[in-house]
Amino acid sequence: MSYILLCINILLMSVGQMFFRQSGVFFRNNPELHIFYRYIQNPWFYGAILFFAISTLAWVKILAQMKISIAYPLLSISYILTAIGAYYLFEERLSAINILGIFVIMIGVSLISIK
Repeated sequence: MSYILLCINILLMSVGQMFFRQSGVFFRNNPELHIFYRYIQNPWFYGAILFFAISTLAWVKILAQMKISIAYPLLSISYILTAIGAYYLFEERLSAINILGIFVIMIGVSLISIK
């Protein structure tokens, strides 16, 4: 059950990052608004905070059930999902270095999961 919750947490963090990215687009596209209003009137910002708040609650539950030395490195999978999401949703390029980094993370996660 704790691994399922960890997977959900990873998804929540990745989706939250997509919302933060879209929040940044809103921020950039509304320079006429005072900086305070660029946050207040930004629905993407609220969505991102909501995803991260839920993720934080899930994280506490995960740490009650798992060792942090296992759970925290597995959280790095969210970097992979975020990079892939940015590629598809925001048409960001993935350079050879980015792809190599993703493979290094995958190798690291695989090594951590060996018992």
